[in-house]
Amino acid sequence: MKKTFALTGLALALAVAAPFAAQADTRVSAVRYNGPAVHGSVVVVERNTDYSGYRTHKNRIVPLAQMVRSIERETGATVTDIKLAQNARVYLFEGVTQRGFIVQAKADAYSGKIGNVQVTKFRPNYDPKGMPINRLLATLRDKGYHDFDLVSLKDERGIYQVRGLNRHGQAAIVRADARTGRILTVAKAPKYHGPAYAQAEYRAFDVWKPMLEKQRYTGFDNVVAYDDYYAVDARNQQGKKVRLEIDAFSGQILRD
Repeated sequence: MKKTFALTGLALALAVAAPFAAQADTRVSAVRYNGPAVHGSVVVVERNTDYSGYRTHKNRIVPLAQMVRSIERETGATVTDIKLAQNARVYLFEGVTQRGFIVQAKADAYSGKIGNVQVTKFRPNYDPKGMPINRLLATLRDKGYHDFDLVSLKDERGIYQVRGLNRHGQAAIVRADARTGRILTVAKAPKYHGPAYAQAEYRAFDVWKPMLEKQRYTGFDNVVAYDDYYAVDARNQQGKKVRLEIDAFSGQILRD
């Protein structure tokens, strides 16, 4: 039997914190840059980054990893399955609470607003144990995958199925061990529900360096790769230290 809760009435879900969220930091918001070496750079992994102000471009959807963080924070459940609907406007997700209850809901893909929350007072019929989704996605980003639109743990026991784009903007299905994140197989995905702009080629930061240097930026350091942009320390035309945000698809400076 399902009972629908208003978002403000998630007392049950909030009261039962997720078991695996307590075991590991799931707020991995960025991954090590693994493109060509940047002279003098110190590659870092940023954790516990507040993504509430996330925006690289106007009218872009909330990245799946950010959506997972928001969902887990607001429902208290560990997300096991999440997918972007075919219209690319809604995320559909499922999670499991510490007591084994199932939480299902929808979230607006542009605003991140969560609604239609349902708590099913029955334990899942699949094994919900696995590494946190965002830790898994960080591992996959480090291998060149990005702009994920689907993650599922319930379809195959002990295995995460993840759909996203490879370095060349091609949709792929990655099967990974749920506990270790080790990639088992990679296959071409027959479909992809992410936005069209994501299917352009995701360029390594080094590709954009000459363009930035022409704009008289120098001293690139601390390069961090996010879902669709790079953050990097640099010096501007006046020699002042700035933190740039660079579109990974076009090289456009989003913020300096």
